[in-house]
Amino acid sequence: MKHSPWIVLVGPALLLAAAPARPCSLCGFNFRQTATYREEAAQCHLVLFGTVTSSRLLPATGPGDAGQGVSEFQIKTVLKSDPWLGKKTALEVPRYVPITDPKDPPKYLLFCDVTKDKLDIFRGTPAKSEAAVAYVKGLLAAKCTGDVLRHCFDYLEHPDKDLAADAYLEFAKATDSDIAGVGPKLSAEKLRGWLKDPATAEDRLGMYAFLLGGCGGDADAKLLREMIEKPTDRTANAFDGLLGGLIQLRPKEGWELAHAILKDEKRSFGVRFCVIRMLRLYHVWKPDDTREPVMRAMATILRQSDIADIAVEDLRRWKAWDLTGDVLALYGKKGYDAPLMQQALVRYALTCPKPEAEKFATDLRRQDPELYRVVAEALEFEKK
Repeated sequence: MKHSPWIVLVGPALLLAAAPARPCSLCGFNFRQTATYREEAAQCHLVLFGTVTSSRLLPATGPGDAGQGVSEFQIKTVLKSDPWLGKKTALEVPRYVPITDPKDPPKYLLFCDVTKDKLDIFRGTPAKSEAAVAYVKGLLAAKCTGDVLRHCFDYLEHPDKDLAADAYLEFAKATDSDIAGVGPKLSAEKLRGWLKDPATAEDRLGMYAFLLGGCGGDADAKLLREMIEKPTDRTANAFDGLLGGLIQLRPKEGWELAHAILKDEKRSFGVRFCVIRMLRLYHVWKPDDTREPVMRAMATILRQSDIADIAVEDLRRWKAWDLTGDVLALYGKKGYDAPLMQQALVRYALTCPKPEAEKFATDLRRQDPELYRVVAEALEFEKK
């Protein structure tokens, strides 16, 4: 297996891997393609924790050789082994790692392959302490996604930022259903504290709020409501998680608030789009239980020309045909005549199995054959 080279000085190496289907709707998209420690460990032969005890630069033999060297890596813990390792207690690493404090030498997690009896160190991640050992051991012991998330929860705000980043990445790659499923097993006290802490990263607030909805109580419902009604620059992009958490704790109140926000066209596009993200989450997680409030919200969105195309496309992807009449009635209507909007409506009509959609498509093919052809060809490409 070919890997990206080991990066020893700038934190975790970025290894591209296929993103799972339907990742967390509430997490940031950055680094979602980065492999987690758990994913790396599953693919490699060896996972080692240890310290760099010495290093030296090698004489330059050419223009590109400056700065090259070797380091001695003392193995402290073998987290995943391979027969190649045998009884070795140290390795020579073909990288120069400076040691600024001999009393506190650099600590690393190494992820390694063995190819043709040769060691290939493809990822080296700095570790502040042996907490990295406990973290990786927990990942390797997990038997299902729920176990992984429950273990990672305890490291989400860990002082070792590399561990905290990896733990959050596991949540970002999990499905909405997996995240919702683990919520009731978590600490409301921790989540409440993180939501109130100004040091918590803004892009985590939505997920923390949603998780709090799964394990919190009445006081937490009040906290989430207050954060929704008194937004700050930090919470502006967390509306989806805040509403999702409130709906778990107080369903009637939460849905009424979501609908009220959508109906208020003075609300910014960003706020209304956050509500749409929350609708998507509930559609995936609890499609049957929440169909009525979700469809009612989508009907409201269709009446707003600046955001209606998003609802049309979501309804098409969901194969939710409850609002077919409302959708088709938008074609040719003032404010809905932008090319992107027209194409979204035609895509919906060509996908929908209802008779009125078939009639719409037949009429369009006669009236605007070019638009019909462009959208039909795009749909065929999408299927392939």
